[in-house]
Amino acid sequence: MYYPSKKDVWVAVINWAVILSCFLPLLMQRDYEALFVTIPLAFLLGWSWFTTGYRISNELLIIQSGPLKKRIPIKNIEKVSSTKNPLASSALSFDRIEISYGTDYGMALVSPKDKNGFVTHLKNINPQIELDKRLKEVIL
Repeated sequence: MYYPSKKDVWVAVINWAVILSCFLPLLMQRDYEALFVTIPLAFLLGWSWFTTGYRISNELLIIQSGPLKKRIPIKNIEKVSSTKNPLASSALSFDRIEISYGTDYGMALVSPKDKNGFVTHLKNINPQIELDKRLKEVIL
């Protein structure tokens, strides 16, 4: 099942402002050399905007944002917590879920639009996942 990322309005404004500013060298000074840097950046930001999401398939959580993919076995997930952690991540909102997994302190930040469905789906596959107090209130 696929869960698209929740998208905050202010993140959208910043993202699209940066994408549009990547074309300023073309409009302002006809600086074509600068486009070799700015056009790939605009492409990467746009790709990430449209493809950031989370797929649960065959007991595997696949986190995708543009060209980046991370695969986490759901049986390795130990804890799921609600957070507003501002670290760079595959999340387009600050209404995030922190997923702790593995023995080497693995951590992923996600922001599914359907937080309740996402966490419930994970718990159905691995009932051993510990939920923090805030998520238990949302899920129950």
